[in-house]
Amino acid sequence: MTAKAAREAKVVERAVLVCRVRGLKFTPIRRRVLELLAASRAPVPAYTLVRQLAPGKPVGPPTVYRALEFLIKAGFVRYIALHKAYICSELPDVNGPVALLMCADCGDVSEVASGALQDVITQISSSHGFDPGSRFIEITGRCTECRSAA
Repeated sequence: MTAKAAREAKVVERAVLVCRVRGLKFTPIRRRVLELLAASRAPVPAYTLVRQLAPGKPVGPPTVYRALEFLIKAGFVRYIALHKAYICSELPDVNGPVALLMCADCGDVSEVASGALQDVITQISSSHGFDPGSRFIEITGRCTECRSAA
């Protein structure tokens, strides 16, 4: 089994276990959407998922959006507003803020959690009388591999 396949399997196995423990229904469509997202390191738009889900048998966008909504609420997936796309969460158990490091060249997205991030968000928000709703920050740049290749 390749490292990529092992990662994909781990993501799905964890979701199955978490759903069982929480009493959540992990339907075949939810599982398939999570599998497709786990297979990609880059953000995937919802309509790409619609096309990938059923090459022979159409699946409607509402079905995919409902699956994504469930996966986000369960903590398995994150929505990246900058790309209007979705990724698997590498840090589903982190309750604090997360920085999403997005490579502009290869599209790879990595998640980083840090207590310092919470402190900065709290300081900036409170000094401006602002109540932040988002629990993650999107940072675009170039990953180590792309910088090395240049």
